[in-house]
Amino acid sequence: MRLIGLDTIIPGEPGGRLCAERLAWLEDRLAEQRDRPTLLFMHHPPIPTGIGHMDTMGLADADRFAALIRRHPQVERIVCGHVHRSIQARFAGTMVTVAPSTAHQVSLTLQPAAPATFVMEPPGFHLHLWQSGAGLVTHTAFTGSFAGPYSFHDE
Repeated sequence: MRLIGLDTIIPGEPGGRLCAERLAWLEDRLAEQRDRPTLLFMHHPPIPTGIGHMDTMGLADADRFAALIRRHPQVERIVCGHVHRSIQARFAGTMVTVAPSTAHQVSLTLQPAAPATFVMEPPGFHLHLWQSGAGLVTHTAFTGSFAGPYSFHDE
């Protein structure tokens, strides 16, 4: 398993971008090990989420990034944050996983013109497990004190 981090931050702006220099760097890194499963980590997801106010500050020029990813089927997953919700979607022949926030969550309002709001749903994170033969398994976990665990079976 290979891990690659990408900087999508544009200083002073809420949206992200992968400039030509970063895309060329990524192309070179992916070309080095075409047979090695690879995870890409970046802040801004390259997909529209359906949450209008977050999509306006997503990854600009995601089509150039998609073209690059399609040339590299070893990219097992693209792991992101930014949206403060757990989201999964297909993108350029692979999967995008967006982690929930360790603080508040963005309101799950799927109307393009909905106001930017957040809710105090439990903080969470993704736990990724690489299993030979199975690939990447991602669990969404919530932080806090919860009742249980309880047995499924009478003992």
